[in-house]
Amino acid sequence: MDALRVVARECVSPLDPCCRCCAEGCQWDRLGGLPICPDCQEALAQGHADALSLRPERRPCVLCGHVGAVRYLTFPLGPAEPVEMDLCARHFRALLSRQLDPRAFLRLRRQLAVMGLATQRIFLLHEAFYDERGRALKPA
Repeated sequence: MDALRVVARECVSPLDPCCRCCAEGCQWDRLGGLPICPDCQEALAQGHADALSLRPERRPCVLCGHVGAVRYLTFPLGPAEPVEMDLCARHFRALLSRQLDPRAFLRLRRQLAVMGLATQRIFLLHEAFYDERGRALKPA
């Protein structure tokens, strides 16, 4: 299985509440299969929420190949299908806190481009958070 993949929308439960605050109404991103709203993601990134403990799976990280990764599923802006990526603990924390190093950002951007997706369509990779060279503009 690829470490970065498109998931059929029908395979994702529609409108499950956030696993932390129980907010409803949207298809939230999923961390390790658990739905999590943007507010709870931000609280995690800033260290204002209880730590998240997820069991890594025997999958390689999409960015470094390290075996032992957590699944991160996100819904790109627009009509695109959800995208799921496997991330090791280091890259998972960096993505969530908008602090990917430029090399990792550019690698992910290339892999998304192969799938026909631009980083601007993925919220945590949006141009408001990273410049063209992959430097973090607003780390959490």
